[in-house]
Amino acid sequence: MFTLQNPTRRRLLAGCAGLAFSSLAAAIGLKDPLPANGVLLKYDILYKGEKVGEHLMKATPDGELVRLEHTRHIDVKVLFITAFTERHQSTEWWTKSVMLRKLEARNLVNGKEVDITGRALPDGFVFVVDGKEQKVPADAVTLDSYWVANAVKRSTVIDVANGKVFKTSSKILPNGSVELNAKDLVAKFAYQGDFMSRGELEQDGNTIVYQRISGP
Repeated sequence: MFTLQNPTRRRLLAGCAGLAFSSLAAAIGLKDPLPANGVLLKYDILYKGEKVGEHLMKATPDGELVRLEHTRHIDVKVLFITAFTERHQSTEWWTKSVMLRKLEARNLVNGKEVDITGRALPDGFVFVVDGKEQKVPADAVTLDSYWVANAVKRSTVIDVANGKVFKTSSKILPNGSVELNAKDLVAKFAYQGDFMSRGELEQDGNTIVYQRISGP
């Protein structure tokens, strides 16, 4: 049974913020020069064949780093009643070798707000939620980072929607896509070059699809 209030479900809904893709991005690898004005990526979020939200991400060169700006909204209705809402904004700074250097995010889920900031240190990455500091390995990624193929292979993930950390494992499937496993969650991601083209996340027999669409 699909439980919208389940914390794992919230992670699942937020989990592929980086699945965005556009025709421009199709020809660009992470280490290739990005246009000075950046690349705008866009995708739809689908549940039971219905669009329940969308995500915009802009990747912009910022010195030696790549700055990612995310905006996501999700509204799920059951019998005309809004059962789940999310409003998400974040900015992340990454090296081209997919190492997180800085993070600023704000997430509003069903009226509950979570603000998170983080920065890289010589021996790890530190982030702060509600005044509480947590430290993770330097190669940790976020739920907004599955936009790029290397991120899904990392085992430590910062849940920017809830300000928590969880572990994953992954494997490459015969068709070249990547399967991700976490507690109560299985996801399959397909990439074109460095960027995500499609994602499918399964839990309790339910599937959420992140579908590539044309950029605006």
